[in-house]
Amino acid sequence: MVLRLVQVSDTHLSPTHGYFAQNWLAFREAMRESPPNLLVHTGDIAFNGPVAADDIEYGAAQLRALGLPCLAIPGNHDTGEAPAFSRLDQPVNHARIKAWRDHVGANWWLHDADDWRLIGIDTSLLASGLAEEAEQDAFLAEALARRGGRPVMLFMHMPPFDGDPDDPKPTTACVSHPARMRLLHACRSGGVKVIACGHLHVYRRLVWEGIEIVWAPATAMVDVRRWQERLGSFPRPGYLEWTLEGREARHRLVEPPRMFVIDMTGWTALSGGTVTTLPPLAE
Repeated sequence: MVLRLVQVSDTHLSPTHGYFAQNWLAFREAMRESPPNLLVHTGDIAFNGPVAADDIEYGAAQLRALGLPCLAIPGNHDTGEAPAFSRLDQPVNHARIKAWRDHVGANWWLHDADDWRLIGIDTSLLASGLAEEAEQDAFLAEALARRGGRPVMLFMHMPPFDGDPDDPKPTTACVSHPARMRLLHACRSGGVKVIACGHLHVYRRLVWEGIEIVWAPATAMVDVRRWQERLGSFPRPGYLEWTLEGREARHRLVEPPRMFVIDMTGWTALSGGTVTTLPPLAE
């Protein structure tokens, strides 16, 4: 059987800050025209969920309105960041996790699809020191150990690393170093073939120890200058379409022509590096 799976990420939806609503409408239309077997959202459903639970509730409602089988994991704009790595001063905590669970569902999960085991984890918990981090670690270890020989596709918000996986410098761009190496070693020994993530609002493909690591683009804003300088390509909004057939996983980048390039770097430079200070904008 062939499973067609769509991965969307970093939609940043809000009932009060609708800056990216038009791109979401383009995505919604694409899903209506060609619905996948399964939709996976890899985090940052909300514009500013840690301080506006209404954003999470609104984003969850938008996902449900698609009428598709859907799984989702939180991003830092949904439940916050590990306290020691909280660039936005929005540390993940029990209340923020509860808001996600109330409106969206579990913040880690597994789903078996024919020959594949799909696993979603919450990267905000990694290096957080919360009790939920240990619970998630135990869940992941068991999910990998009991996969029954299936290849694993792991969904997470932050990429495990950006450039050098051994770089120990503190970062908010990817999983922190101590948690990163523990995670990567578990993936290598646990049958993970694909890591599908988001967070950095650009499409990129890496390979580590035979594991394909694919960053999904955002449907929201992009940083044109940064990624042109680093990757030599013009970043555009979009999503990924995965095909799982047998033990093989293929993907293609989809950049709908009705999704518009929105670069907020002028505002973030003015406001100290975050879009969360943007004024309200109704849809």
